[in-house]
Amino acid sequence: MLNKSCSLSRLGVAALALMASLLAWAIATPVQAQTEILIGGTIAQSGSLQGIVKPFGALGQAWVDDVNSRGGIYLSKLGRKLPVRMILYDDQSEPPTALKQYERLATVDKVHLFIGPFSSFVTNAAMQASIKHKIPFFMVEANDAVLFEENNNWRATGLAPAAWEYKRVAELYKRMGGASTFAVLSRDNLHERGAAQGFADEVKRQGFTVVYKEEAPKDIKDFSSIILAMKGKNPDVVLIEALPPPWNIGFLKQARELGLNPQDIVVGHTPIPVIKGMGESAENIVSSLYMFDGDTPDHLRFAKLCAAAGFEPWQYSESGIRYRAYRRIEDALERAGSLDADEIRIAMWTTGMTLFGEETMKHDHEGYGTDHPYPTQVKGGKHVSLWPLEKGAATHQYKMGKW
Repeated sequence: MLNKSCSLSRLGVAALALMASLLAWAIATPVQAQTEILIGGTIAQSGSLQGIVKPFGALGQAWVDDVNSRGGIYLSKLGRKLPVRMILYDDQSEPPTALKQYERLATVDKVHLFIGPFSSFVTNAAMQASIKHKIPFFMVEANDAVLFEENNNWRATGLAPAAWEYKRVAELYKRMGGASTFAVLSRDNLHERGAAQGFADEVKRQGFTVVYKEEAPKDIKDFSSIILAMKGKNPDVVLIEALPPPWNIGFLKQARELGLNPQDIVVGHTPIPVIKGMGESAENIVSSLYMFDGDTPDHLRFAKLCAAAGFEPWQYSESGIRYRAYRRIEDALERAGSLDADEIRIAMWTTGMTLFGEETMKHDHEGYGTDHPYPTQVKGGKHVSLWPLEKGAATHQYKMGKW
């Protein structure tokens, strides 16, 4: 009887020891499993947006390689650096596809944070996954009002509101003089409408007159009626706001053929496909980039990453937004000190870092950031910075209808 009791006692002790070891393993496993930082997102490698973001997958990998060459990102609560891995899928420029891919990133790949896709209308779908799965969502090229209509503490953008997009361009015309009337045409889509309306409002605020404003269908091919209506108003400056390069090229070529000859043409999104598509006719088109000339550490690092991705910073207008998103992610992870989703979310919202020597990234209560682009002009087949405005006013040349 005594031997049986001792045997049972030994079994009980063994069972308790096994339970304790299993509990210790369960507690330790999440920490031990944190061997890398997983970032997930999509980028349009097909569809209407492909031309404006074509090299951004390579740019993301260049950033990952750069971070990992220095050992990764230091997480103080783990007491070590972790390497970064970025998983990017093709969203085909379509919101439903984007949402499907972000769901996959959350449930299959189990990423620690999201980096957003290109454009507000694709982002609006994709960020639903962040709400559902409570994963921090670093919005990139997305800043339209509809994305901020509902409170969502899991997302923030580095960009100022879309209505600010042409604020510096309008200020440039005010400083230069020589123009007084404006025509504004936008593609009938979420971001384009907001940015074009913001420009119209800003030039009016600066004392100019908007003589023509219209939205054209997303899939329009024949711009002739719009161009003839513009000609009838004889504007000094024409602004075109559309994301897909073929849309911009189609309008510009038809405008040239139909004799629309304003003093200046502003094309908000002028990546290298638009410049090549227009050839010599692109000369002196005014546009904007999320960069300006300089030699700060951010300028040098951004140029290095673009070179590794196979392009120059000016060739893709929104590449500067991507770079800022990578910096925001680094900043948030370093201050969070861990891969805890809520700690990353809080750090994402509370940034105050300096970028490019003169920008301070902050977020307002809605989740907007402070970035908006700097004016440029196409000269010799490439963007030339018109920032600061004193420089821009001195170097800008009116197109004067020269196609």
